[in-house]
Amino acid sequence: MTIEIQLPEEWPPGLALAVAQMMRQSLKEGFPVVVPIRDDATPDQLEAAFKAIRTVISEAGLAA
Repeated sequence: MTIEIQLPEEWPPGLALAVAQMMRQSLKEGFPVVVPIRDDATPDQLEAAFKAIRTVISEAGLAA
């Protein structure tokens, strides 16, 4: 299977490579969880988003 993800053109090459590596690793070791976050998100908004994702994963019984 081939998964294609279009990244913003303004992203530096290193960030694109990091995303590719994280996707490969997550597919190899389990199911990826992708959370799109606005570029102007505050640290509090980021924390709230990831807390919600952790809760969903835990309640679904997917946490290791």
